Amino acid sequence: MMQSRLPVVLLALIGLLSVIPQASAQEAPARSIVNIAPDLYRVQNNNHYTVFLVTSEGIIMSDPINRDFSTWLKGELQQRFNRPVRYVLYTHHDWDHASGGAVFADTAQFIGHHNMPETLTLPAGELPLPENVRKMDANGNRRLERGEAPKNMMATFDLTDANKDGALSGAELARGPLNDVHPPTRTFSDRQTVTLGGKTVEMVYIGEAHARDSSVIYFPKERVVFGADVMQAKRLPQAVTPNIGAYIDAMRTIEALDFDIAATGHALAGTKADVTALREYLEEVVSTVASGIAAGRSLKEIQQTAKFDRVKGWERGDTQPPIHIAQVYATLKGTR
Repeated sequence: MMQSRLPVVLLALIGLLSVIPQASAQEAPARSIVNIAPDLYRVQNNNHYTVFLVTSEGIIMSDPINRDFSTWLKGELQQRFNRPVRYVLYTHHDWDHASGGAVFADTAQFIGHHNMPETLTLPAGELPLPENVRKMDANGNRRLERGEAPKNMMATFDLTDANKDGALSGAELARGPLNDVHPPTRTFSDRQTVTLGGKTVEMVYIGEAHARDSSVIYFPKERVVFGADVMQAKRLPQAVTPNIGAYIDAMRTIEALDFDIAATGHALAGTKADVTALREYLEEVVSTVASGIAAGRSLKEIQQTAKFDRVKGWERGDTQPPIHIAQVYATLKGTR
């Protein structure tokens, strides 16, 4: 490892200090570009992050995040490096990470897991509105019209309205706000190697934790892994779906890689030890719930007595363990 590499502990502080000034401190997103390894950079857009690698033949980047951010980043890359983006490597399809790639479509190829194209396709048939949305359908036409939608849905309404008719169908809601996700031009199954300008990047499928197309982006020479939503540092996932076993398997797949820096898609960056710590917490949740069930305890009793000291001080360390316990309890009891 090069001696000039900055300690991971300082990455977040440097990110805050190097925020690019914007027109309005009240409304503009916090943005920064931080060098984390030779020719490799982590880029901030508020609490979302991506990475890019500069080579002699162009740039390899990961998630485009959104169109406004990508437009800003494209200008920064041109000004700083005068090289085009040649590859956009998706970690998964979620709109808040994968939107905006069309900004780079003039020069880039887009690579995602082979499950990704299906996630971008509207489900077939006439699906009913989700139960929590039906009560909003005031005129009973089985569509959620713009005037019926609550304020908290307006930010993603247009991204969800696939046919742009001003109303959301059950199929559109099931697919989600994916209108601005540029589809992959290439897909892969387990691993994909991308080589450009003498530099190598690997995409590694980590299973169905969080999403059916979840992958991490591995920079072997730089000893860095980038992952969004699944891989986190001192931060608990909101949910462990489809099941906690998928998350544990994903952590083991990531741990098998040879790296130092865990460059996450949210919040703090970390180290390989943080990936191990998250996996150990997940395993502890499983063992705690399993032993509680074996002892005849109820879900509430397990939630009230379980203590996970290792996550004290972590983001969501106080709020998510009871939710994770409930999800594991339902799985082990066969109720989900």
